[in-house]
Amino acid sequence: MDPVRRQSNGAPRSANAARTSRTKGPSYLERFATLRSLLLLRVTELRAAQEARATVETRYLGGHTALFPDEVTAWGEQLRNTETLAAVACRLAELDGVPPAEPTDPDVHSARVTELVADLVEPAKTTALEKLGEGERAQSIATAWLRPKLELDARMPVSGR
Repeated sequence: MDPVRRQSNGAPRSANAARTSRTKGPSYLERFATLRSLLLLRVTELRAAQEARATVETRYLGGHTALFPDEVTAWGEQLRNTETLAAVACRLAELDGVPPAEPTDPDVHSARVTELVADLVEPAKTTALEKLGEGERAQSIATAWLRPKLELDARMPVSGR
């Protein structure tokens, strides 16, 4: 099999020409914009989770880390790798003419951190209260924590689940 891509007239086709023909269509630009958006969302989620964990560690664990040392290292590597992939995707999207991504709204980020803090704290509170024989109070905390999540899930279209 000939590894060199050839044009219809048999002449070798350059890698740039192959890339140009592949990236001209609108579906490519849409897919690339989606890929970039997903990577940026992943970076935002990782940063929010890290900030939420740091908040919980400071507030409830006296500043001690909630992760084992190997997990701290793995978390840092995951964040760095994801940030690198997102940066590469943003640069390639820019070079290919994909419209710029919308910047992250700081209020949305702050709300997400608050939500993640609750996701870490509320189950622990509920478990502690149950073990102390305060089942009714534990149930009210769990219900208050879960109700907004269930209501949001009910509003999502079936295709989004």
